[in-house]
Amino acid sequence: MLRFCPLVAAPVAVSEDDMKPRYVADDATLRKACASFKRSGAIGVDTEFVRVRTYFPMLGLIQVSDKRRTWLIDPLALSDLSPFAAVLTDRSVLKVMHSCSEDLEVLSYLTGDPPGPIFDTQIAASFLGHGFQSGYQQLSKELFGAEMGKSETRSDWLRRPLSENQIRYAAMDVACLLPMQRELSKQLRKLGRLSWAEEEFTRMRRDSTRDYEPEEYYLRFGGLWQYDRRELGLMRDLFAWRERRAMTRDLPRSFITQDATLRALVKHKPLTMRDLSDMEGIKPSFVRRYGRTLTRIVREAMKAPEETLPETPQRPPNPRKVGRMVEKLRPIVAETAESLGLPPELVARKRSIIDLTENVLRGQENPLPDELSGWRKGAIGDKLLQALKK
Repeated sequence: MLRFCPLVAAPVAVSEDDMKPRYVADDATLRKACASFKRSGAIGVDTEFVRVRTYFPMLGLIQVSDKRRTWLIDPLALSDLSPFAAVLTDRSVLKVMHSCSEDLEVLSYLTGDPPGPIFDTQIAASFLGHGFQSGYQQLSKELFGAEMGKSETRSDWLRRPLSENQIRYAAMDVACLLPMQRELSKQLRKLGRLSWAEEEFTRMRRDSTRDYEPEEYYLRFGGLWQYDRRELGLMRDLFAWRERRAMTRDLPRSFITQDATLRALVKHKPLTMRDLSDMEGIKPSFVRRYGRTLTRIVREAMKAPEETLPETPQRPPNPRKVGRMVEKLRPIVAETAESLGLPPELVARKRSIIDLTENVLRGQENPLPDELSGWRKGAIGDKLLQALKK
């Protein structure tokens, strides 16, 4: 019997009853549980959610482990999750998770602010020779030498009652997080890399919970330098319309319309319903449903004052030249990763190498991208920059 992580002896005696996950399905029990979480100083957290036919994730279960037991919080049965939201943003309580980017996004809808502070066991393990993206079950086996059993990730977490298998596996998903955090932290301190991992936790927390405005959605696309300012203004307004409609109706963006359709509107600029109907691939039902709104957006964008339009991004450097220079940097990344005993993807992702190369070719004063700052600057960033300037 292994206490929460059923793999590690607990520092205190634990009763058989404490070994069972506590199911939280009423507001009074949640308040008591959250008081316990705040006293513990650290909790393991995981979520089960569904996002197939909705814009926002539908939270099906929240799993929590503290120093004594595991808790399964049923958001479908509760009327007030604010006590748990307060725990998530309490700076005195460390939130330990595994591969937490999606969990942070889902939980940020509860809190309004990014949960924190956090400790991601997958990121921590990547600094200790466990691979770039070690799974929770695999890491449990490597650290504690035990099999976790089959996953229930394909389960319907919105269906009630939950099966015994779902309850067991949901509890196991958090049961080992606190022992993992203690062991990984100890090893990271020994190697002098705890601060490196903490930088990654901060970056993960920031990137996973960034609050994009609907008017910023179009910036996710490449090739924007090929459009003039008025076309960029139209693209911004069309994608902002879809983003707001998807949020209002809680539907996936593609259920409203596809990216390619909106980009075609930018190209053809239909001013009337007839113009829209004449476009290739536009169905009559689409014209009936959205035609008036979309043609109005096009007309307004065509008349918008120049000062309200986005600036056209700078044309990127020649891609062949960028490719040649990136290839020149690959051996440096590989050698550095090997000397540090780290995965190359952790040392420097391809995207950050490309960004650095393009910044150098553009003559930027400070060409290092954000991802090559911090611990990476001394470990690899300065080496890459020096090689590019030769």
